[in-house]
Amino acid sequence: MPCFKSGEAFDEGVILGRLLAGYGELELQMCSCLIAAEGTLDRPIKVIFGKTGAERRIKIVERALKTDFTNAGLLPDLMQALTDLNWCRKIRNQYSHCHWYWTTREGLCFVNLQELPKHTAMIMSLTTNMHSIDVPLLTAQEDYFWYVKECFMYLESAYRAWDQARSRGSAPGPPIHIYPKPAAKTPPPKHN
Repeated sequence: MPCFKSGEAFDEGVILGRLLAGYGELELQMCSCLIAAEGTLDRPIKVIFGKTGAERRIKIVERALKTDFTNAGLLPDLMQALTDLNWCRKIRNQYSHCHWYWTTREGLCFVNLQELPKHTAMIMSLTTNMHSIDVPLLTAQEDYFWYVKECFMYLESAYRAWDQARSRGSAPGPPIHIYPKPAAKTPPPKHN
């Protein structure tokens, strides 16, 4: 794309590429929680990814895990992780459905093409409701994506540890390792 060439918004384009391509990794990490709860790979993948729609997938996982994660004492963390994943979805979607441009004065800007038809006034310019974006904001968004991935890694390992301890009862066994729960992060803005 012309605005992402060297000397313009190349660095921004690299991060945007990672956000757009990497969102699926967040959904797969979310799916790992259902895999842990069900003890199988086949059904969770078919249920979650059998039809399109990222928002639909989040709702499916919420319904599917509510009881198990309540029993494990992990429901508040699960609900927060799903809310955070939904924010990542909104960030990804705004970039998936937009028009990009770059100027020396404004830097990298985008217009979310799905926002334009929502305005009642006649569209007179493609840059109506444009948003600027820069490397610091994109870096904060990428850091937030990593944070959400780590939240699901924690949830999966905490559920597995709970399930393993429950199935063992008081019988001794190998130590149960839990991926550390990341410190809470505030969602970054969607744009400058």
